[in-house]
Amino acid sequence: MQNIRSVKDKLPDEPFSGQNGMQFEGEDDDSSADSQLGRATERLRHLVLTGTFPLDEKLAEARVAELLAVSRTPARLAMAALERDGLLVRLPRRGFRVRSISLAEVVEAIEVRGELEAVAARAIVERGLSDASRAALRDAVAWGDTILAGGAFDAERRRAWCALNDDFHHALVAACGMRPLVAAYHQVNLVPMAAPRDTIFNVAEPNLLLRQLTVAQDDHRRIVSALEAGQAMRAAGLIREHAYRSGENKRRNFPHVDMRTMVMETPGIALVR
Repeated sequence: MQNIRSVKDKLPDEPFSGQNGMQFEGEDDDSSADSQLGRATERLRHLVLTGTFPLDEKLAEARVAELLAVSRTPARLAMAALERDGLLVRLPRRGFRVRSISLAEVVEAIEVRGELEAVAARAIVERGLSDASRAALRDAVAWGDTILAGGAFDAERRRAWCALNDDFHHALVAACGMRPLVAAYHQVNLVPMAAPRDTIFNVAEPNLLLRQLTVAQDDHRRIVSALEAGQAMRAAGLIREHAYRSGENKRRNFPHVDMRTMVMETPGIALVR
C-alpha cells in the first residue's frame, strides 16, 4: 500500500499549501509568539474531539490548564479559539462548555462542502488543470483502487481510506487557485465529521461498506475524467451527488458504529448526537 503522504507530497505549491490550503506562500507557519498558544489549542482540540470532556457540561478552566500543562491564560485563550471554531460554547459569566453536534448539522456541512468543491471544479476548468494537480488527482484514484483491492477493511485499511479521501478532496480544492474558497473550505471542515477524512465505516455490514466505498471511488474517477475533459457542469454535478451520498452514508452508518473504536479512529464522532 502506498505511503499515506504519497498524494499530498505531489500537490502544487501555488497559490497555497498546508493542511486544507490554509498556509499561503510567504506566511510564517511557526510564529514564536504564538507557538505555545497554537500547541495548547491543538492539544485542547484533540481532547475535545476524542470525548475527554462530557458534552454540554462546563469546562473547568483549572482542569483544562492542567491537562494542557499551561497556565490559565493560554488555556482560556485556547478555549476561546475553539469557540470560534464551533467546538465550544461560551457560557454567560462562567466559561465554556463542549458543544454537541447533531447528525443533521454534519450532513448540512457536507452539503456546503460539496457546493464549495463544485465551485472549485468550475474554476479548475476555466483556469486549466495543471500537470501537478492532474498527477495528484490521478494518484489519489489509483491509490483508491489499491485500497479497495486489498481485502477486508481492518483498522489499517480504514486509516488508509480516510487519508486517501482527504488527499483527493484536498487536491481538488488546491487545484482551483481561489484563496477565499480555500478559506471557506477549511472552515466548513472544522465541523466534526464533515471533513473528507471523517468516514464512518459500518464494519458490521461489510458488503454494504464495500458497496459504499466502491461507489465513492467511482465518483472520484468520474470527477477526474470530467475535469480532464473540460466538462465543468458535469464535474460540479458529480461532486454534488458525491457529497449527497456521503451525507446519506453517514445517516445510514452512524447508528451501527462501534463508538469506542470510532472515537479513536475518527476524532469528532464523540460530539455527534
